[in-house]
Amino acid sequence: MTAYDGRHRAPKSTLSLSRMGATAATSLAAVAVAVPAAGAASAAPSVAATPSATSGTSTSTATIRTLWLGHRGGLVKQVQRKVGVGVDGVYGPRTKAAVKRWQKRHGLVADGVVGPRTAAKMGLRATTTKKKASRSSARTSTTTGIVSTAARYYGTRYRYGGTSPTSGFDCSGFTGYVYKKHGKALPRTAEQQRRAASKTSNPQPGDLVFFGAPAYHVGIYAGAGKIIDSGRSGTSVSKRAIWTNQVSYGRF
Repeated sequence: MTAYDGRHRAPKSTLSLSRMGATAATSLAAVAVAVPAAGAASAAPSVAATPSATSGTSTSTATIRTLWLGHRGGLVKQVQRKVGVGVDGVYGPRTKAAVKRWQKRHGLVADGVVGPRTAAKMGLRATTTKKKASRSSARTSTTTGIVSTAARYYGTRYRYGGTSPTSGFDCSGFTGYVYKKHGKALPRTAEQQRRAASKTSNPQPGDLVFFGAPAYHVGIYAGAGKIIDSGRSGTSVSKRAIWTNQVSYGRF
């Protein structure tokens, strides 16, 4: 091992639209949409439209929900761009007034409500908000899990060259053990882990914190400027404040 092998003493311290096919006109004709009369105080209806399944193709289901005052999201932004009003994703009075003007120009009932007919006329498209949220949720779940796993080993004594809770951990032995619990194989030493990780300037809990370059120490970022690490002889795995700004962050 070199002087930087990670065995060391660390310093102290939704809305979507169904895809229109050859049966689009028939499907829309079969959907009954209740549109509130001007000035009426009634709730906007929600209408579910399920395309017919065809042999050899997968079946997809989409929901066409009427948009009006109070709704938010990606489809509202599309409507706002279409009618030429400020884009903030919130269906407010200005958006409603602009929709009414747009509907009037296009021969539709000018009620300020974006139902299936108005949506089809506008050519609104399904957004990918849900998929992005899903990827984000998966990432959050993984990183939160790493921190939770690391916390299970609070109190495990430091041991130079240690790679398990029974033998004790050195710094990189600890990070490698925790990540292995989540199906991620890390190199053995702090510097090797630093080189293998994807560098990030926006660390999230669960990322790795490297001290120095070459790295002489590594820990798991716990958020709020703290790490969980196995620091030095005579101590044990714990959470503590990062004591220097000479650090970098890596992600696997």
